[in-house]
Amino acid sequence: MLKKIFIFLIYLFPSFFFSQTPCLDAIANATGLIGEFIPQCDEDGSYSPLQCWSSTGFCWCVDEDGNEIPGTLLGPGNGVPNCVESLDTLKVLYIGNSYIANNDLPNIISSIANSMGDYIFFESSLIGGATLQSHTSNINTNNLIMDGDWNYIVLQEQSQYPSFPMWQVVQDVFPYANQLCNLIDQYNECNETIFFMTWGRENGDQSNCDSWPPVCTYEGMDDLIYERYMMMANDNNAIINPVGAVWRHIRDYEYDLDLYSSDGSHPSFLGSYVAGVCFYTTFFQKNPLEIPWNNKYGISENEVSLIHEVVKQVVYDNLGEWNIISNDIDDDGVCNNLDNCPDVYNPSQEDLNLDNIGDICDGVNINDLYKHKKCINIIDILGRNSSINENIQIHIFDDVSIKKKFLVE
Repeated sequence: MLKKIFIFLIYLFPSFFFSQTPCLDAIANATGLIGEFIPQCDEDGSYSPLQCWSSTGFCWCVDEDGNEIPGTLLGPGNGVPNCVESLDTLKVLYIGNSYIANNDLPNIISSIANSMGDYIFFESSLIGGATLQSHTSNINTNNLIMDGDWNYIVLQEQSQYPSFPMWQVVQDVFPYANQLCNLIDQYNECNETIFFMTWGRENGDQSNCDSWPPVCTYEGMDDLIYERYMMMANDNNAIINPVGAVWRHIRDYEYDLDLYSSDGSHPSFLGSYVAGVCFYTTFFQKNPLEIPWNNKYGISENEVSLIHEVVKQVVYDNLGEWNIISNDIDDDGVCNNLDNCPDVYNPSQEDLNLDNIGDICDGVNINDLYKHKKCINIIDILGRNSSINENIQIHIFDDVSIKKKFLVE
């Protein structure tokens, strides 16, 4: 009630509140036109975390400056985002082909994340039939990678290439996976690369069966895809999103889930949902059993429960097998790649002895540091050997550190 009175007074007497805060300014400057968006302000005049445009039915979360938090926008009939709890927002870049584009997999993943109070801002470079090699020379792909500041970059090879003979994979796959990973590392300090492990075709790769018999069956093709994706991830210190392994589990146990589209290669919507749950679990390392059922997908509650259980068994219960770790293990706001003590909470990154290992990890404190130092020279501010009577002295220690001293008479 107090908030409503506060907003009412602003409309009646805008001059009393003008220029107090950006949110109040926006209200004071509203034109009054029907359908105009007017921000919601808290009692202190700051932007309310949840903003809704009543005439359109859209709601989203904003930061303290009123800027929309990427991935939080929900349209009519989809409820409102949870902006009260601390938001877990990721920036993800998808690089691949139609296996990701079909059924709009990135939006399926984002929708699953939203249902859990997590949010994803994403961009994509998806080209039908594209290989990793073709992406290495694609201007859009390279520019997106070089934009930097991604939490995760997903790499997906053409669906058949990883199952080809090893000499061909060594020639046509591995070098380009490595090239992309090197570019990613160069422009993204806190990024983790994820290889999207795909699956064998429903009845094997019949187009290459005569010349390469191992791919004549689903199992044979899938075994090779699994092996080569694991090699790419391990060779490039990357994460695996084991969608193909989850599909294999579903097929081995003969669950009644139709994963393939009519071509026996691309995913059905159900198959893309399975991939979406795998991606969500990989990105956020959260138990997929907690993902709520949403009837908008057209998937039964029993099917969803089964999918979540399989993803839990294959992915969530075995994160280490797929190199899946949090990008900030100690949750101190410093990503693992830059953290000087990644396993222990140390947001200030103290390193008194300058050994690039956080003090909290190597046990150094201020007393230890100076207790074991030996002063080897004393100079003045001009670098000359100093007499003991100089007002300003610079002490040089045997660990090459220096300390300035001021003598007061």
